[in-house]
Amino acid sequence: MNSSGKTSLAVIGGLSIMSLVAAACGSSGTSSTNTQTSKAPASSSGSSTTAASSASLVSQAKAEIAKYSSQPVFTAPGPSVDAAKLKGKTVMVVEHDTVSDALVEITKGIQAAGQAAGITVSTFNGQATVSTIEQGIQQGINQKVGAIILVGVAASLVPSSISAANAAHIPVIGVNTGQPDQTATGEGFGQGMYGGSAPSYNELGRLMADTAIVNANGGPVNAAEITFDNPISPAVIAGIKSVFNQCSNCKVISSQDIEPQNWPTKTAGAVSSLILANPTLNYIFPVVDTIGIFASAGVGQAGASGKVFVVSSDGSSAGTLGLVQKGPVFQADPGLSSPWAGWEAMDQALRAMSGMQPGNPTVPIMYLDKSSLSGANLTNLANIYGSAYIAGYKKLWGLG
Repeated sequence: MNSSGKTSLAVIGGLSIMSLVAAACGSSGTSSTNTQTSKAPASSSGSSTTAASSASLVSQAKAEIAKYSSQPVFTAPGPSVDAAKLKGKTVMVVEHDTVSDALVEITKGIQAAGQAAGITVSTFNGQATVSTIEQGIQQGINQKVGAIILVGVAASLVPSSISAANAAHIPVIGVNTGQPDQTATGEGFGQGMYGGSAPSYNELGRLMADTAIVNANGGPVNAAEITFDNPISPAVIAGIKSVFNQCSNCKVISSQDIEPQNWPTKTAGAVSSLILANPTLNYIFPVVDTIGIFASAGVGQAGASGKVFVVSSDGSSAGTLGLVQKGPVFQADPGLSSPWAGWEAMDQALRAMSGMQPGNPTVPIMYLDKSSLSGANLTNLANIYGSAYIAGYKKLWGLG
């Protein structure tokens, strides 16, 4: 990776649908990719463990899905915070880019939370370039802000800048850049991080696998994974594997890495080629749902609608959820409220500036499929996820 140019290490979810589709329209449906396809080894998921009965597996999968089929309920991530004592402080938000719908909505959530708490929120667009992102962090250091929030920027991308912020005693919080884990370094968000805000990517991966098992009704599931170079891909894949390890006729027969800049031009062709080369393939698992847009197009190119299905995660865009709502290829897109992730990031910033321990970084998720989205108005995703978290945080901060 050339750290002076564009990077794919940041987490990218819900990328601007119109811009990506426009790019796809100018590309060949048979575009080749330099990714590799590999057969799963004999000892991999499904073949090395004792399998439960098909009926039991389907029942377990349905039960897990059911746990996430209602609007998320707000649970306080930690002890109360006296936001009034912090009124007037400034938080710097450094965004990976302003193209991603999810990242834009996260920042809007941070701004709304800051307004409620009397915190000034400054924003800096990193323009998907490492050197520019580093400039944004340095600007926050120079301005002696109370905290820096990295939206979609992995800690591994800018370690020296995070070290500089640490040296200046400015806490750094990550959003959607790691598997939340309160026992891990930086709560799972990396070295030098105070904490973060993100969904459980492990659980999203499990729900993806559960969907395939339920919809196949216990029959064979032969899946292909599409990943990209970022910290959340391994967590999603681990979630899928943890479910498939219990299923003797569920396996991953291909895993490909396609970077974000190539999603519009290479994904559909890669998926079409996979389907033609693997007659038993019946599920495509993109780790984020924007890839699923182009994967769905690839299913259509291969003439495999009704035979091969797409299941992904993120649920942060009306464009991707619209495909699920329409069906039949894109079957499910469990995800999270991006504004909620922004409010959780502000909660972490308030705790950091108060000298408190970080709170629980996990943002709740919701299972979304055609049934749950039937008739839903997708122009405002608060219609899907609800907005009870706003009153919850305000009360937690002593504001209501």
